Amino acid sequence: MTEVILSEQKKTKRQTKYRIDKDGAGLVFAMIEQSTEIVNGIDLSVPNLTEPPRVTLGEPPAHLTVACVWWGDLYGVEYVERLRDAVARNLSIPYDFVCLTDHDVPDGVFKIIPPKVGPGWWQKVGLFRLFGARILYLDLNNVIVGSLDEVVRAQEPFCMAENFLSKGFAAHNSSVMLWTPTDRTYRIFTRFDDKVLDELHGDQDWIWRVMGDDIVNFCPHHVVSYKLECKKIVVQGPDGPKVFTHMDDTTSILVFHGKPKPHEVEDELIVDNWR
Repeated sequence: MTEVILSEQKKTKRQTKYRIDKDGAGLVFAMIEQSTEIVNGIDLSVPNLTEPPRVTLGEPPAHLTVACVWWGDLYGVEYVERLRDAVARNLSIPYDFVCLTDHDVPDGVFKIIPPKVGPGWWQKVGLFRLFGARILYLDLNNVIVGSLDEVVRAQEPFCMAENFLSKGFAAHNSSVMLWTPTDRTYRIFTRFDDKVLDELHGDQDWIWRVMGDDIVNFCPHHVVSYKLECKKIVVQGPDGPKVFTHMDDTTSILVFHGKPKPHEVEDELIVDNWR
């Protein structure tokens, strides 16, 4: 059972440190956003921080929409191309590949121009006004290293990655999401307004506030942080050091949050799969 302890000494203007005692491990949730605001009926205070359930696996959907968001100038078109190609190598069920963007897209990608809801990652909010069936969302900087078929076998209506280690600002991470549209998921878009930008750190904080306990996390090894959860071994060779990464055999997606980005890494695992 997960016990939530609020540390009064760690309060700042808008953030509070939470400690989650997870099986006695004392896992720390750091810098959870604090707000007393209610925006369009959505309470922005911190939701229940009990340990979320994991997905159950069943039959994959007959068809899937795979979506990404390409907004601004942080990434070039090669990120869209390489994600498109990685999905093609690792997903066996029929799917459409769509990109929410105002850029020109490469072949094999359906372009959707979303309404501008905010800067950067906030454009993900626009995902939830679209589509009519099962959707798999992937951040552009994810690296696909294994079959996605296992990931999309999740049966629950709304699935997200569990946020990594100290959790940062939220219990869940929106780098990988799988959902079936419902009236509640539609609220992620319809209840959003600019006041949320002032109160919360990012889209995953808002999604957590709207969806609450309906969020289920993927299997632990299916979605993994490259930076925080992969073991790196550096071996000195005649041509200099080489990095080798150890991960679970069931890992499908490596998440590149923060730095480094995939194009900055010489790890053979990334070079072989980010193409």
